[in-house]
Amino acid sequence: MTTMDFIDDIFQASTRHLRTRFWLFSDLQQGNPVNAERYFRIAMTDFQDLHVPIDGICYLGDATEGYDLEAVKVMTEMQLGFLDDLDVPVFYTIGNHELDYYRHALDKGLKPFIPFYDAVKGRKNWHVPASQEDFWFAEELPDFTMLFFSDHAAKSGDWYAFHEMLPDPHGQFPFPGTYPYSKQDWIAVRDRFAKQEKPVFTFSHCAFPGGNRPSQHLEQMMPLPPNFRAHFHGHAHIGDGRCAGLNLYRQIAGMEGLPIFQFDIASLDHIRGTTVRSAFFDYYGDGEFGVLFRDHINARWEHFFVSAHDAASAGIPERLQRK
Repeated sequence: MTTMDFIDDIFQASTRHLRTRFWLFSDLQQGNPVNAERYFRIAMTDFQDLHVPIDGICYLGDATEGYDLEAVKVMTEMQLGFLDDLDVPVFYTIGNHELDYYRHALDKGLKPFIPFYDAVKGRKNWHVPASQEDFWFAEELPDFTMLFFSDHAAKSGDWYAFHEMLPDPHGQFPFPGTYPYSKQDWIAVRDRFAKQEKPVFTFSHCAFPGGNRPSQHLEQMMPLPPNFRAHFHGHAHIGDGRCAGLNLYRQIAGMEGLPIFQFDIASLDHIRGTTVRSAFFDYYGDGEFGVLFRDHINARWEHFFVSAHDAASAGIPERLQRK
């Protein structure tokens, strides 16, 4: 039996045991519609060849890049055509590059808007923040909660929050005085879902501290409660040393000070990323889950990860126990 046969067997075993499966991808992130369609088609073709049953898709941002509205429209319609054909729920969070046109419009004195968000809001099967000004939304499933965090921006143009950093008083990310959310607003969301008995899985364009290119927005919620099981994100294209630095190949990371794994699923882009890449998130029940990374260009599995319990649930070190 070859290695490929073995990981295919693992995938089939995962399929037999799962209760729920989501396909996760992010960062198509092209300014050129020709490249965008080529990479998106590669992913869709390989996915269809797998004949994989899924309960939905999580699209974690950077669906487009640039402020050429005609090019953005072409790339948006291309993606919607493929995804409409799948006819499954799509859970979408705004990434920093969806705000390229928004920021360009502000610079030019035009009315700002977020083209991709506007195209999918209210569309059949699409689940998005109720407003582009909202930083989170959730999906309640019988076995667990999916909690999504999104980049966000004022409809008026008075403020925007994107990328990894908080609004900056030095002017890199303007309008800090009008930004409406405080650290307490983020903590309130965390505490709301900490009260649940079922597991919580979080999804965002960026990582928590400990992962690749971590978000200062998400950092405000730490430490996370014990029922938060894992985090999924994009933003740091695997193989992109310019932005990811020495962690350019790190796909699985811990979370600072917490027994929580986070998974960098990026990217559908193959200019900065090593391949057209995505992942499947399988849930088996009782907090147990699996993550399978897929290389679509080579039509092969990369890694398989499964977790039944976090490291803290075993107890505390013996030297710290009371005698």
